[in-house]
Amino acid sequence: MPELSDVQAGRIGEYLLAVYAMLTTDGALVPFQVDADDDHRDLVVAVKGKSTFASLQAKACFSLGASGFVQSNATYSESTIPTDRSWIYVVVFVQDLAPVVWWIIPAPDFNRLTSRAPAQHGRKVELHFRAYPDRADAFTPFRTETRDVGPRLLELINALPPATKPQPGARLVLTNR
Repeated sequence: MPELSDVQAGRIGEYLLAVYAMLTTDGALVPFQVDADDDHRDLVVAVKGKSTFASLQAKACFSLGASGFVQSNATYSESTIPTDRSWIYVVVFVQDLAPVVWWIIPAPDFNRLTSRAPAQHGRKVELHFRAYPDRADAFTPFRTETRDVGPRLLELINALPPATKPQPGARLVLTNR
């Protein structure tokens, strides 16, 4: 069987994330596919009935690196690296056709814990995620099981500062001047 391309692996990660976000919250989280993936935003998830949402970048890994860790990279121009807590990286390790372990990491923590290397002849920077699926490392606090994917996302979305959410009762009003 041929090996999956990075694009295929990424799409599988997006689908798994969308399914388990809904399934593990009994539908409280609603995922929206992003058609123009210009800024690495793969999915947006909203809390059903609310305007609260988070942007997600999904990564799927299907094998361990030589040292026994799950690895994934994200490449950006330095000025476009997401820094907002409402931007969440989700990495899933898939083994024997099933998600085994997940990491759900807000952007500020991801940026702090990943290593960096120049990419594309120095025009971009690559963030390197490296974590063990079964032992302690810097990413252990963000590791979760499949049944907790949606609840963990809900917890992160509900903890966002008020400035990142619409005010209760707020309405958008458009006027002509």
